[in-house]
Amino acid sequence: MFLVASDYDRTLASEENGFILSKDVAEKVNNFVKKYPFVVVTGREKRFINILAKGLKPTAWILENGSFALMDDKEYYFVENDWFNLRENIIRKLDEMGIKYSVGKVIIYLDNAVHLKNKIFLENASIEWNRSDGMIMPTYINKGFGLKKFLQLINFKGKTIGIGDSENDINLFKNVDYKVAVHNALKEIKDIADLVLDEDNGKGVSKLLDMILTGEIYKVIKI
Repeated sequence: MFLVASDYDRTLASEENGFILSKDVAEKVNNFVKKYPFVVVTGREKRFINILAKGLKPTAWILENGSFALMDDKEYYFVENDWFNLRENIIRKLDEMGIKYSVGKVIIYLDNAVHLKNKIFLENASIEWNRSDGMIMPTYINKGFGLKKFLQLINFKGKTIGIGDSENDINLFKNVDYKVAVHNALKEIKDIADLVLDEDNGKGVSKLLDMILTGEIYKVIKI
């Protein structure tokens, strides 16, 4: 049994298309889910996913960079309650510094803020970067942690395959059995992947799903 855990931005959906998921990719994933679990592990909030990924029905969503999971319309949070008091203190600090931000259900987003990378110092919180965007969250939260908690939640015992493209997928890769990079992934992601696909974004993911369904995956990854 395989479980596929896929990033969303620049993995399932392309930046060139405004991160709107193509109908072909949605259909491919929805058909795959009939046989194997498929979870989307993303830094995004669900309110944006609802707009961008219409028609996509994965087994579950692991949202806000691993902060919580959404499955069968139920939310499962992976953060300690004291985070929300700490978050208020961080928000006050950002306000004092004049830094623009938005707030999800758990994390704080810094859009196009890579120029602030060496200017924000936080206690008991971390900033994880996804190219130019930053996400402030508890120090222990990341995509890998969220996936690990989700696997425990569903008592999954099979093999896991992670697909990604960027820095915040490194922790996802650390918590899966096999690591796959789409063709448009950053070099640092390709360097640690077990398999680098020859197609970008959703086309690459679709190809991987076909490889799993046909058994071709066994020829390219030592499983």
